[in-house]
Amino acid sequence: MDQSSRFTPSITLRFRFFQGRSGYVWISGSASPRPLNSPVMSAPTAELELLPSHLLAARRGIAPYIRHTPLEPNASLSKLAGSPVLLKLENLQVTGSFKPRGSLHKVLSVRASRPDAEFIAPTAGGHGIGLAYAAATLGAKAHIYLPRSADPDKLRMIQEYGAHLEYFDDVPQAREAARRVASERGYTFLSAYNDRHMMEGGGTVALEILEDCPHVETVLVGVGGGGLLAGMSVALKAANPRIRLIGVQPETSAVLALWHREGHPVDVQDVRPSIAEGIGARVERELLPWPYLQRHVDEFVLVSDDELREAMRWCVADTKYILEPSAAAGLAALRKLMPRPLGPTVVVLTGRNVSWRRFEELVR
Repeated sequence: MDQSSRFTPSITLRFRFFQGRSGYVWISGSASPRPLNSPVMSAPTAELELLPSHLLAARRGIAPYIRHTPLEPNASLSKLAGSPVLLKLENLQVTGSFKPRGSLHKVLSVRASRPDAEFIAPTAGGHGIGLAYAAATLGAKAHIYLPRSADPDKLRMIQEYGAHLEYFDDVPQAREAARRVASERGYTFLSAYNDRHMMEGGGTVALEILEDCPHVETVLVGVGGGGLLAGMSVALKAANPRIRLIGVQPETSAVLALWHREGHPVDVQDVRPSIAEGIGARVERELLPWPYLQRHVDEFVLVSDDELREAMRWCVADTKYILEPSAAAGLAALRKLMPRPLGPTVVVLTGRNVSWRRFEELVR
């Protein structure tokens, strides 16, 4: 019997971007390709309803408005690690971070049935840039609620995209106000992470990684609310359940790392500020990404502010890329894990949106 007849056609279509010519998905380290319906593949359950097909649909929708960012080999890290290390350069994405992937997918999806929909989001800055770009690109209106302490450069970018801004004492106050206004005026509220469309949009990063490096064995990603890594995990674990997914959080605000260790959500009292403000925060107990993180993430690594600073210094010296602190989390974790054997490794550099003045303050 022809081997290809063992494939389930509907499943095969979901994975077209990372199939070989023969229709197989190659499993790193195996002597032969496995069919997509092999028992070793992680199967969706009722509680894990996000599928690779949803990520592929998201990718088709947002493709005209984003970049397929480079996956750049790094010689010095590869030498230290003893295996290939590649950097996924989302810092070269439009707006300077991965954020527009989810925002574009959300705006496109909502406006398919509500063409006049307006969007509202609370943010410390980065999420607001992504939504402002998506709204400007697609002809929608965006309302961004920020703390007064937000980075002036991020505020400037949001304003340049034409979004309406409101200021509050802190992010929790901005979030409360945004939810109230969304309810009163019929705006679509958009969380940076606790939203299915944001997860699906973030998951498109993994599709590009699998297309460019099908034999990847380890992926490191900074984690705040978990939307990016949750979405990526759907594609990565479906393509190869042996891929090791490592989430990275600041030592001072390791909420999801503690949830992962305990196996369920727990109250975390000791949450302190980190220079990685984009991945250091409390999260809601009703967290959409959590089941995916619980099921798919293999481990969390915690990094200190000093380790983040050192990773930022190394990156600008070695690659000439300036990273915001949150984006350096994966690098900091990789440097901490060496020389542990990880196989071909991808580190996602999530963004560059930090002013030169702030960067100098952090790394001096």
